[in-house]
Amino acid sequence: MSRGGTAVLAIWVDIDPADDAFFEHWHSREHLEERVSCPGWLRGSRFKGVTQPGRHLLFYDAETASAFESETYYARLRAPSEMSRAIFPKFRNTSRTVCAVEQRWGEGIGAAVLTVRMKASNVAPFDRLASPETARVDLLTGRANIGQAPTAEKDLRDGADQQIERALVAFFWSVEAAQAARDRHAPEGEVFALRHTVSKSDLAT
Repeated sequence: MSRGGTAVLAIWVDIDPADDAFFEHWHSREHLEERVSCPGWLRGSRFKGVTQPGRHLLFYDAETASAFESETYYARLRAPSEMSRAIFPKFRNTSRTVCAVEQRWGEGIGAAVLTVRMKASNVAPFDRLASPETARVDLLTGRANIGQAPTAEKDLRDGADQQIERALVAFFWSVEAAQAARDRHAPEGEVFALRHTVSKSDLAT
């Protein structure tokens, strides 16, 4: 497996545009560092919908799926910060799934991402998206029973979290390249633009 790890936590969520500034401040100034500093977490990234600006993708790379079951992580889920308590009730249509990386081509994070959520039986255009115009492509399989224990954070969100069975996540150099790939290979997909990313190496020791 690549240096990017063997598991990810993928979260799609809708945020009212009126709450967008607070959401991004919370995620960049507090939540990313809080999460990425947990054992086994490698990187956290936030993307914003291009055609649906209220749509966001929160994407976390980890060494293995066990990173999402650690006591350190669950301690934070059980004791959300003041800002977390203010923002989580504003989450809408939340899809949150720990995933195994079934296939990966490339490394890192690109300026834009194309995501396609699908049933486990669906055939994904992985090989067609693994091309010179693409930074990285992940084919993900949902792990329904990992990282899903009841917590205070989960109780704060509106309704039960949805989960995916499978997803294709492709990172590109530009929004235009991601949109072109969607039009050619996955018209049902969503395109997001990168807003912020933090790696373990970015955190002060």
